[in-house]
Amino acid sequence: MAGIEFKVHHQQSRFHNPFQDMQLTTQDLEVRTDPLTGHQSVLNTGLEGKAQILFPDTDHEYLEQRGQETARTCFLCPEDWKKNTPAYPEEFLPQGRLEHGQAALFPNLFPIGAYHSVIRLGDKHLRKLNNFPVQLLADGFSVALDFVRKCHGYDPEMRYATLNANYLFPAGASLVHPHFQIINSPTPSTHHELILQKCARYHEQHNTCFWDDLLQQEKARDERWIGTTGNACWIAAFAPMGYNEIQVVWPDRQNFLQWTHQDVKDLARGLNQVFNLWHEMNLSTFNFTCFSAPLDQDSPHFCCVMRLVNRQNVIPHHRTDDYFFQKLMQNELILNRPENLARKMREAFSS
Repeated sequence: MAGIEFKVHHQQSRFHNPFQDMQLTTQDLEVRTDPLTGHQSVLNTGLEGKAQILFPDTDHEYLEQRGQETARTCFLCPEDWKKNTPAYPEEFLPQGRLEHGQAALFPNLFPIGAYHSVIRLGDKHLRKLNNFPVQLLADGFSVALDFVRKCHGYDPEMRYATLNANYLFPAGASLVHPHFQIINSPTPSTHHELILQKCARYHEQHNTCFWDDLLQQEKARDERWIGTTGNACWIAAFAPMGYNEIQVVWPDRQNFLQWTHQDVKDLARGLNQVFNLWHEMNLSTFNFTCFSAPLDQDSPHFCCVMRLVNRQNVIPHHRTDDYFFQKLMQNELILNRPENLARKMREAFSS
């Protein structure tokens, strides 16, 4: 575990504050560096407890209104969703689509990978975060993993797979109707390649897996450790890439081909708990990506990991949370101290 360092650099900013009769004010800054990638996140202690300045609470009345308006033209709503969605060629999927319980998978109309699929999650057009049942989530993950297996069996060059989600329009969703996306590609995305390379280098230097060492450290420190659901380990990110980032790590699962039905249920159960707490915090949106090691090789340096973040809440004329600091400087602003988030999540997971 010698290779894991939680680096924090402290700075101060001083200025005459017009909201305090122009008195000289000092604000403390905490710059955190991700121990794997070097990504930086900045905490301004003056913003602690004031997240609503940049992240106003969800306007639930407006959310319901937008749900009703978009349902009229939603091609994922019943009864005719199969008539309005594409299908894969018969030589790949004889039935054109995959279905599992309440979830259905079909091609994305505008793919960004060789095999890019959309996963429809049930009939209900709009769900608040406290209305994502465990079984619905499990159905979505099950059909996604079934697709990964079929895709890799049909085209072994599709070595890299990610499971993804944008929920609601501030998170980049073009549809309100709940859905996941899965991408299978012969090449990894930029961040996927970065964490694979960084983990391989760490393994060469320390002969251990970075994620195993990280979990050992986080559990021992008990500052950002949240808990477990089966094999899945949940922590709050030390240097988050987005608002309220939570990381989920599967120490015994290098890639998606190794997942079991129980792994799917455990992930669904944990996500259900996270979403319920986020709803209590008056949040409404999320992104996530779950990364896998290459499907065709042994990868002792890596295991499956998910990054899960909130995005700006649903309000009229919402402000983007992705500006020059994130988009071009590749940094992030911490509005909710990860240690505080972990404490709330621990209580939710233990209840």
